[in-house]
Amino acid sequence: MTVAAVSSPAPAAMAAGPCERAPAPGSFSGSYVSGGFNRRVIVHVPPAVAGRALPVVLALAGANQSSEFFERYTGLSALADGEQFIAVYPTATGLHPLWTINDDHPGAANDVVFLSGLLDGIGQRLCVDPSRIYSLGVSNGGGMTARLACELSGRIAAVVSVAGGYRSLPPCHPDVPVSVLEIHGTADPDVRYLGSGGGGPGAVGPFLSGWAARNGCRARPRRRRVGVALLRLDWTGCRLGADVSHIEVFGGGHQLPGGLPHDRGPRSTFSAVWEAWRFLRAHARAPGPYALPATPYTLPRRPGARRTDRRR
Repeated sequence: MTVAAVSSPAPAAMAAGPCERAPAPGSFSGSYVSGGFNRRVIVHVPPAVAGRALPVVLALAGANQSSEFFERYTGLSALADGEQFIAVYPTATGLHPLWTINDDHPGAANDVVFLSGLLDGIGQRLCVDPSRIYSLGVSNGGGMTARLACELSGRIAAVVSVAGGYRSLPPCHPDVPVSVLEIHGTADPDVRYLGSGGGGPGAVGPFLSGWAARNGCRARPRRRRVGVALLRLDWTGCRLGADVSHIEVFGGGHQLPGGLPHDRGPRSTFSAVWEAWRFLRAHARAPGPYALPATPYTLPRRPGARRTDRRR
């Protein structure tokens, strides 16, 4: 994998390790190359002091959405500034970007390899807390986030999927428990709550019970109303402190509640991104088999990479 930098520190700064210097804050865009595919990526770095290891949130957009759009849509960068985490917005491949959430299409991009390598590159350039690596995805990005939980369980502590599609996911065999929050509208016309045919493939219920079983949670979740037209389910007592949770949005459509611009369908009564961060920040990965590569990637700046600062 060839990885191009999203920023270009001064030569003096490059001599110091990533945790020995204060990072330059703002949103930085550039290109990453993986498996022959050139990817647009935005990395948002909050104002932080030298030596502070920061969590990382992979933010995976839905089908046909760019990283630039998803940064605006989620408002995650503003939250990252206040809550002190790094937000990473990669773009999927194709004229109409789409994440590869299964292996059914020979020649398609291997997005598990891409995203794993992207995390490696981020960890070599910024001061990252390796126990607090997370993923948040919406729609097709939610399906990809679910796959990462299965295949990168050794390095991802928790994931959140909003209106995710699970019908075509491959079998899931994580090495260690991963905390999972799923948010879904009951009237979603694109990724149906009950799956195809009512209770069929892709249904939210089997997706959640599958994760409860993998994580060794107690059989019955705690059920409680947490807002207008919102029901929350929490499975507890899981192995290694993992959790499985679900927010059921009664009458909700295919949308990111609280996203801007607002999606079609009922107006949201809560912020899914804020609820996602509340869930993610409560979990850290237990010591496991994954470690950063002994040989760092070389990250020269790719010509044409530019910096965008949301605070201008």
